[in-house]
Amino acid sequence: MGKVALVTGGGSGIGAGVVRRFVREGARVVVVGRDGDRLAGVVGPLGDRAAAVPADVTDPDGCRRAVELAVDRFGKLDVLVPNAGIHDHGAALADLPIDRVGQVYDELFAVNVKGALFVVRAALDALTAARGSIVFTGSISSLAPGFGGVLYVASKHAVLGIARQLALDLAGRVRVNTVALGYVHSDLVAPPSLGSGPVLAPPDEVAARLPTGTAPEPDDIAGVYAMLASDSDGSAITGAVLTVDSGQLLWGPGRKAGPASA
Repeated sequence: MGKVALVTGGGSGIGAGVVRRFVREGARVVVVGRDGDRLAGVVGPLGDRAAAVPADVTDPDGCRRAVELAVDRFGKLDVLVPNAGIHDHGAALADLPIDRVGQVYDELFAVNVKGALFVVRAALDALTAARGSIVFTGSISSLAPGFGGVLYVASKHAVLGIARQLALDLAGRVRVNTVALGYVHSDLVAPPSLGSGPVLAPPDEVAARLPTGTAPEPDDIAGVYAMLASDSDGSAITGAVLTVDSGQLLWGPGRKAGPASA
């Protein structure tokens, strides 16, 4: 790959998987996350090919610092992966007291939507100079209901809207694509107003509800990001949504039995 990338939410889960894959492909990577210890655990084994920036994507200054580090240390920025995100534990609007709706909304949209906008804006000049690319982490909740609560689904629809408009706005300068993920075995957490705990089901339990019969780990899906970021494999792809969901959308959210009992 030979590129310089910036990955948010890279201290664990999908982001960490993308970081590892990019480095294996020859990239140098700046990794952004809120937990310094987790970042160190990801970056440490990668030596001088990765650098950590403890920062929150809801802080514009943190986003700027990450971009500046990429340019200062590695000379440029070719690829941005706005990956940081939180879930809502499937909270139904009817189950949220009206005086908590705004709080949950603000927390979810601050990370999933505003954080993505902040880091893209911070990186835009560098990406344009490099004629680079952006690969958003979307969700099957960007495309369909039933895989989260109303606020999470709304936030992921917003992410896809951002990606599509940016693909148009930046056409000919920066390629912009989205990976619409289904279940991946990672510790996606909820906002503080919903308890902050991870949304993490046992892989075997989830696999029984997937047409493929297997539940992917982050490293299993990271190659899709590498392909979209590649000038050779992804040069003709912009404005696209690649669904990587083990077939979840085929069955929808209501199907509970896997191939063995179908």
